[in-house]
Amino acid sequence: MNYQIKRIDTEELDLIQPLWEKLNQLHFNLSPDFRNRYKEMSWEKRKARLMDKSEEIMVDTVRDERDRIIGYCISSIDKTNHKAGEIDSVYIEELHRNAGLGKQLINNAIKWLTMKGTTEQKLVVGIGNEKVLDFYRQLKFFPLQLVLQRID
Repeated sequence: MNYQIKRIDTEELDLIQPLWEKLNQLHFNLSPDFRNRYKEMSWEKRKARLMDKSEEIMVDTVRDERDRIIGYCISSIDKTNHKAGEIDSVYIEELHRNAGLGKQLINNAIKWLTMKGTTEQKLVVGIGNEKVLDFYRQLKFFPLQLVLQRID
């Protein structure tokens, strides 16, 4: 299958909403303790948080041969610390996984974050989704700390 990576403007961010919703559902299904967090999270809330925290945002999409978006990666630079970059969200449709697309998206994000001068590059993996840790280790992302949050 032929794939194309295409960068989109933040004004086109809503193009990835259906895939983000699938990712959110995946996290809902995997989360042992914070299912309500994912249940209550909407695309509009997530997008607003991303825009609010970010100085600059880069969005790469993966397109199939019919130009359908089957994956994406969102990266950002923190507006309060320009040396801090984050890979905020990555998703590839299940049928297209294991084709090297995620690795290509992450490598593009790392290049962009490095070109923008970030010296701290991070990503967050939700508890329950630990199966992705080996993938991220290959790209030199390692666990730094485990943050615990109280539930009322």
